[in-house]
Amino acid sequence: MIKLIASDLDGTLIPEGTQTIAPDFWGALEQLLEQGYLFYAASGRQYANMRRLFDNYAERMGFISENGAIVTEQEQVVFVDELPRKLAMEVSEDILRFPETEIGLSGVRACHIKPRTEWFANQIENVLKNVTERFDNLEQIDDRIVKVSMYIHDFEKHIGEIQPFFQEKYGAYADFVTAGNGWLDMIAKGSGKGKALRVVMEEHGLQPEEVMVFGDNQNDISMLE
Repeated sequence: MIKLIASDLDGTLIPEGTQTIAPDFWGALEQLLEQGYLFYAASGRQYANMRRLFDNYAERMGFISENGAIVTEQEQVVFVDELPRKLAMEVSEDILRFPETEIGLSGVRACHIKPRTEWFANQIENVLKNVTERFDNLEQIDDRIVKVSMYIHDFEKHIGEIQPFFQEKYGAYADFVTAGNGWLDMIAKGSGKGKALRVVMEEHGLQPEEVMVFGDNQNDISMLE
C-alpha cells in the first residue's frame, strides 16, 4: 500500500520553461493529504522557491530541495548534506573557466552567484526569486555549500563538451547530471535525491513498496532507484 509520494518539479509537475504548477494538480494534492498520504516535492530548486510554489500546503508536506541536500518538514530543516568545501571550490573554479557557463553555489543560507549576463541574474533573483547573494571571489562565500550548479548558455551546443570534462575530472567524487532546462548539477557520490528520500523513509518507517516516485531527468535517477 502506497503511503508516501515524492515528485520532481521541473519537467514533471512544472512544464519546461515555465514557473507554474498545472492548476488541476492542487485538487489532487488536497485529496491525497486529506486521505493521509505523505507528499514530498523533490527538486534541485532552493527551498524558499519551492515553499512559495506550495504556499498553501507547505505546513502539510515535505520538501527535498537542492537535489536532496536539504530536507525540510513542517518548515523545519531535518537533514543537511554538505559538500566538502575543497571539492566545491575546485569544481567552481573550473566552471568559471568556461565562458559559456553561469555559476550557482547553493548554501544553507542563500544561493551564491557571479552573473555574467543580466539575463541570468534576473532569472535567479526575479524569476526564481531565490534568496541570493552575489560574489566576486569564491573566498567571499561564508556559507555551508550543499550544491554546485552551472547554467550553460546554448545548452545543446556546449553540453557535449562540458559534461564529459567534469565527469572525467571529478567522476571519482561526483556525478554531473542535467537538471531542468539548461542546467548541469554536481552531485557528490552517495548523495542526491535518493539519499534524501532514504532519510525520509527511515524517519517514517517506510519500505520501497510503500513509496511512489515521479521524475523526468538525470537528477531524479537515484530517487527512482
